[in-house]
Amino acid sequence: MNTRPRVIIPAAQSVVAAELIPVIGYARVSTWREEMISIDIQKSVVEDAAARRGRYVAEWIIDEDATGRNFKRKVMRAIEIVEDHERPERELWSWKFSRFGRNRHGVAINLARIENVGGELISATEDVDAKTAVGRFTRGMLLEVAAFESDRAGEQWKETHELRRRLGLPAAGGRRFGYRWYPRRIPDGRGGWAVQEERYEVLPNEAELAVDAFQDYIKGKTGFGKIAERWNDLGFLNTRGAPWQDQGVRGYMDSGFTAGLLYVHNPEAPCGDPAGCKNAEHYTYLAAEHESVINGDEWDNYRDMRTVRRNTPRRALSPVYPLAGLVRCGLCGSAAMNHQTRRERGYAYRCGARARRKVQHDAVWVRRTVVEGRVLEWLVDLRKEIDDIVAGKIAVPKPRREPDFDKKRKKLQREIEKATAAMQRAFEAYTLGDVSRDVYLSTRAKHEDRRNEAQRQLDELPSPDKEPPSPVPHRETVIGLLAEWDTISVHSKRVTLGRLIRRVEIRPDDDVTVVPVWAPADPPLKKGPGRPSYRPE
Repeated sequence: MNTRPRVIIPAAQSVVAAELIPVIGYARVSTWREEMISIDIQKSVVEDAAARRGRYVAEWIIDEDATGRNFKRKVMRAIEIVEDHERPERELWSWKFSRFGRNRHGVAINLARIENVGGELISATEDVDAKTAVGRFTRGMLLEVAAFESDRAGEQWKETHELRRRLGLPAAGGRRFGYRWYPRRIPDGRGGWAVQEERYEVLPNEAELAVDAFQDYIKGKTGFGKIAERWNDLGFLNTRGAPWQDQGVRGYMDSGFTAGLLYVHNPEAPCGDPAGCKNAEHYTYLAAEHESVINGDEWDNYRDMRTVRRNTPRRALSPVYPLAGLVRCGLCGSAAMNHQTRRERGYAYRCGARARRKVQHDAVWVRRTVVEGRVLEWLVDLRKEIDDIVAGKIAVPKPRREPDFDKKRKKLQREIEKATAAMQRAFEAYTLGDVSRDVYLSTRAKHEDRRNEAQRQLDELPSPDKEPPSPVPHRETVIGLLAEWDTISVHSKRVTLGRLIRRVEIRPDDDVTVVPVWAPADPPLKKGPGRPSYRPE
């Protein structure tokens, strides 16, 4: 029997995860789904490319519906992992470099954070060795192209939004409570699209609820929470199909859509980030094409009531007494509280902080009738003062300006701007690797001292005189309040007084002082032991 020699073929060495290098995987799908590459496809491509280079993805960071134009994303968590010296991952893998970000400044700063700890950003589909000069140049060009595409798309969307606003339409379209939305494109039933005129038409049932909400709010009968509760009880949901909440009602009513307006960011406002701007002064209202459900007077009254209620303490929104929330202790600045007797509620005002033993000073206790009487006397004197100002019997001082101070103020402001710009240039140079950390820190300290010194000198300069505030614009309010003092409701009286009075200070011996809203602002009070947390407005 012939026997053949056996040939033993050794088994191929398997690569286990322990022998691979762990990395962090990052995937992002834009808000507008550009390129339509799903998260699953990105993860599959990254994992295959990493395995070919002896890596495995130890942890995935996913950003869904996230724009690359800023870094307010979960990708910051991936950067923190790379910077963590207790974690072994030093590489951040993505499908393309553009997934990391499309903002030039943000990419430079966060890429520097990765590389400063020996990390690296790697693209699974773009074979670039960023450790070489050519590789860094190539990566920079790819990131620049991504930023260019983002800017181009942003400009197109901006032009589209501006065109829609000129046509009197909301920038992003969508449903609005109280209206039926007819979008421009609708399915034609044959797999295609039909085009129609985009418009909004009033829905009577929802519009009636909106009108009632505005009227009740103007009268002070309700708030946003109560409106939301009422709409939910009646079975009306918001445009997303969810129950109403007070924040949603507030945003809906403040938007001005029911008044035939569009709430938009003012293109003239000096703002570097219009999309994320939260400064109310940078927004304005534009006329829209849809039919309004409330008239202009109701909208103006709503805006006035919003201003009044914004500056009114919560307990004073449904007042029992006309000065609710306005009376303060003149010794410590804390809110006054009502003191009641066995026979009469709200008999007097006293210092609330002293009553709770939070402060120690002389007793402050003044009868409510005395305080309200002094306020009425103040209104009578105020009407006479306004009449004298209008008649020219009282001369209002004109503001004085010192030319030397104006020149010095402008010089110091320029110095602050130069120092701030120098600090920003130093930071950019450091993030790009042009200067060392020690050079950056010393440069920053030098310009920071320079800026702080200029700011100190600027703060010491006397503030420029402005047009002195005057009670004259409140003349009609004062006359109307005095004429209806005995007949007006407590709530209406409290609202009207809130437009004239910042606070009423009470002190021992029935000393009552009325501080009007046009009085100079008070210096801020420092908090300390035994002092209540109150800062006069």
